[in-house]
Amino acid sequence: MTVTVRAQEIRRPALVRHVEFDRLTHLVRAARDRHGRVAELTGDPGAGKSWLLDGLAAGARRDGVTVWSGRCSEAGADQPFHPFLQALAAWRGPGGRIVPAAATLIDVLGAAGDAGTTSFDGRHQLFVTVRRGLADCLAAAPGDVLLLLDDVHWADPLSVALLEMLIRRPVDGPLSTVVAHRPRQSPVRLRSVLDLGGVASVALGPLSYGQSARLLDGLAPETLQNLHDDAMGNPLYLTALAGQQRPADDGGTWTRGSLGARLLAETEPLPEGARLVLDAAAVLGDVLDVGAVAAVAGVDLDVACRVLTELRRRDLIRPVPGSPGTLTFRHPLVRLALYGAVDPCWRSAAHGRAARHLSATGAPPAEVARHAERSGILSADPALLVAAVHDALRHGRPAEAAHWVSSALRVHRAHGAEPGPALWRPVVRALAATGDAAGVRELARQVLGGPAGARSVAFLSSVTAALGDAGEAQALVLAELTARGDADPAARALLNVQAQFSKVLAGQTPARADVEALARDAAHEDRVTRAGRLALLGMCMVIGGHTARAAEPLRAAARLLDGAETPAGSREGGHLLVLAWAEALMGWYDQARVHAERALSGARERGEAHLMAPLLGTLGYVLFHMGRPADAHTVSLEARSVAHRIGRDDHVGLADALIAASWARLGRPTLPNGRDDDPVAARTPINALLFAEAALTGGEPGRALALLLPYEPEPGDLPEQVPEPVQVYAAWCYELLAAATLRADDGQHARVARWAEAAADAAVAVGLPEAAGYARLAKGHVFARARRWEPAARCYEEALALLGDGPPGGARARDLARAAVHHLALGPQAGLGELTSREREVADLAGEGLKTKDIAERLRISPRTVDVHLNRIYAKLGVGSRAALVRLLSVSEPPGPGPR
Repeated sequence: MTVTVRAQEIRRPALVRHVEFDRLTHLVRAARDRHGRVAELTGDPGAGKSWLLDGLAAGARRDGVTVWSGRCSEAGADQPFHPFLQALAAWRGPGGRIVPAAATLIDVLGAAGDAGTTSFDGRHQLFVTVRRGLADCLAAAPGDVLLLLDDVHWADPLSVALLEMLIRRPVDGPLSTVVAHRPRQSPVRLRSVLDLGGVASVALGPLSYGQSARLLDGLAPETLQNLHDDAMGNPLYLTALAGQQRPADDGGTWTRGSLGARLLAETEPLPEGARLVLDAAAVLGDVLDVGAVAAVAGVDLDVACRVLTELRRRDLIRPVPGSPGTLTFRHPLVRLALYGAVDPCWRSAAHGRAARHLSATGAPPAEVARHAERSGILSADPALLVAAVHDALRHGRPAEAAHWVSSALRVHRAHGAEPGPALWRPVVRALAATGDAAGVRELARQVLGGPAGARSVAFLSSVTAALGDAGEAQALVLAELTARGDADPAARALLNVQAQFSKVLAGQTPARADVEALARDAAHEDRVTRAGRLALLGMCMVIGGHTARAAEPLRAAARLLDGAETPAGSREGGHLLVLAWAEALMGWYDQARVHAERALSGARERGEAHLMAPLLGTLGYVLFHMGRPADAHTVSLEARSVAHRIGRDDHVGLADALIAASWARLGRPTLPNGRDDDPVAARTPINALLFAEAALTGGEPGRALALLLPYEPEPGDLPEQVPEPVQVYAAWCYELLAAATLRADDGQHARVARWAEAAADAAVAVGLPEAAGYARLAKGHVFARARRWEPAARCYEEALALLGDGPPGGARARDLARAAVHHLALGPQAGLGELTSREREVADLAGEGLKTKDIAERLRISPRTVDVHLNRIYAKLGVGSRAALVRLLSVSEPPGPGPR
């Protein structure tokens, strides 16, 4: 990744440090009224101190202020008054000559080294002269003067003494001074001087994410977040990272870049012995200790300790907070630059010494393996790699674990051995749990580069498919089938079933002909393979509407899978998923729940998130149809979390639909995720039905219709002109359309009747009791629309007997049957006595013709709550619309006063 950084923005300190810049500007301007004010600007290397000084100088010059700028350096630390000499020498008058007053003061300061300044009298006389020279310079300046001193942590002792004089006894004249330094590298004398009263301080900390966004304008949020984290909020490192490829682990071209050169320049003054210790620290990594550094550098512990103390003083090394005796580099990029500059041969040997030392001191295996790998001695110890895999997994680093698995496979195969699936399967599961499809794909290729078995191929295909990569999953199986040929018929049978099962995990429906063709290998199937084939066959038959023929293979699959190991293994768990979903579509909810829960128990135990996501969705669907909305809601929340983690938006969509439907059934009709507003996402067959159930339960029949219909049907449209739903869902879909049409304010009898006819035809086609229940329910809506309460009650009661209390239609049938019976017994006023006081208030206001918003304002409740009450009122009174409610209440009102 390469990012172009706009240089003109980088040079504008106010762009990202506007608070600190404004404060510094305010201090400088205020100092003009109080001559001699000194301010300090502190921050780590690269924090932006020089940016702010440059911006401050530019602003001051625009205001007509004379700016003197001087910079200290380590090379000039022995030259007395070096930054002051530099600042004065840059002050030029007409013709480009140094201003005479400045030239005179330069002579005074330049001769100071020979003036015997070690004695008190000599220093006193010198500073008297200097004060006089500064006063002359200020008098020669056309206005105010701003003195900027950068990198003062490298200032010589006399410069620090002169700075102390400016603080203790300010010079008469319009002089303001700003001193920038790195506090971690500043000597004690300088820090004590700047701690004197009257010195204002501005500190530059790490950039916030918002400041990084302003500095690197236009980057994608994910890219920006990664850069911000890598730079740890340091603007210099941030712009360097954004301007080139991410640095490799060995430094590489990063060391030869501008920032790498700048970082390495800090180490140039180090003596050879100190550089040796620093190189050893860079080899060890970001975290180190004195003993390890001494062992890798090959020096005594005392020597290493003295050098590391000096490196701490230079702020190349810092102590790790809360970990006594542990050190780290100032920034990972500092270590990377140093590491890339180390001689490769010495570096390789140093890694070997590091591996031996860390192994002897009981360091984590992954840390030891990292050094062994870079030293070239890794192949000598395969057990170390296996331990590194487990160590990386234990610390939640699946990508690192995958790296060690790849190394272990190479080393074991070089010795003529194969580590087996017990090593790599947990790593594949861990990668899948984070949605790392690319990592799974790469590791699968490494595993299958050796003599992997059919079950290993099936497992890897399942994981790959569950992460949404159907093509790669099929390719894995096909490659193994091609390699095996006809040599192993049992393995061929397993892999052929796996090819179809992978389609299910990827969100596809296998072709029934392909599943039926699997029977050709039936003689070679093991128990689990046969169960999987039968479950797939039954599922395809159910989805195709051939439910009578589906019952036999589904029951046979259940017999094969029941009574086996509990919890289910990976292969059993996958086939139980197919079986449970098919059983749910058949309306066999008790069996589906048992199978889904058994498979889920095994998936949880093994950490197989790729199976947990669809299993949780299946279980949530089953619990919802069993009339357990609270349990369905809880399970669906977990399903959404797991599906989001592995990157399966289709599973997230199903979970959202189940959450909305369950929430509505619990009396909370709000659709919390907003996905129902996306007609494309919501109009998948099952999601649309569940969202429509939520909308209808929440008193929004119009919304339910919009979710199920791609357009508003014209009066002459026939049900066949509406996109045909999946056959097993068809009766439920058409009943929902009839119920929503009945509840809509403009519900038409003919349209309700057409949906009811379509529901009846769909029920006959699939032959399921649940479908027949929805057909009778839809027929009841027709009678209710015509206010024929006796046949309506009969239809609703028959629907309830077929559906039971579990499915959403069952609850609808129960409420509507009761309302129809009341209407039949009591006439127009039926059901009014069952309304709560709040429902009666809402009903009366609606009867007066008030709209939902007006009712909400009158009763001081939300419009959503009004819709909920209206929905319950409709159910209790057996009416389908607000207009029907108005008519009913007008008939039920007692006659007014007056002659009769």
